[in-house]
Amino acid sequence: SAIACRAHPLILFLDDLQWADEITLDVIRMMMTDPDIRHFLFLGCYRDSEVNISHPLTAKLKAIQEQGINVVTIKVGPIEKKCVNTLLSEALCMPPSLCRPLSDVVHSKTGGIILFVLRFLASLNDDGDLWFSMSSRRWMYNLEEIRQKEIHGDVVSHMTEHMKSLSKKMRMGLKFAACLGPNFDATVLERVKKDDEFEG
Repeated sequence: SAIACRAHPLILFLDDLQWADEITLDVIRMMMTDPDIRHFLFLGCYRDSEVNISHPLTAKLKAIQEQGINVVTIKVGPIEKKCVNTLLSEALCMPPSLCRPLSDVVHSKTGGIILFVLRFLASLNDDGDLWFSMSSRRWMYNLEEIRQKEIHGDVVSHMTEHMKSLSKKMRMGLKFAACLGPNFDATVLERVKKDDEFEG
């Protein structure tokens, strides 16, 4: 209430609420139900496939609604083919008609899942199938090569495949970081980097 006011409303967005702990969820509930807090909008995002009826988030949402707070649920699914075309048109600064052959293939490969769309486009650029031509001064793409490419059907497989393209040092660093947990001093990795085993 000390921050949000009519002249300066406050919006708070938190992602991946399916992983939030009880304390975090309680803080959210208190902020949402405190009558002294006004001009405040909370946006939360979570994977409904990971939140069932016994999940703590479900109970907190029910508690918030029971106190008269309006909770609006918006299901975000795959984007349509025309949206992929619009995204490509704006990202590549090309007319929609020139992007349509590419966007049709991208949508077909990714199913319109935005994470896959963005990652797939990045991989096309990395592989040289989507590039900026200095001579024609516009983005070009190899449609036949792109049609032959495969994309994994789930996030874990997709990210695992992407990690395989990283250097051996980078992969080893990520392994060490995963063992250290979410919080660690970067100097720890620097010390490990000097170790001969890190190079091996």
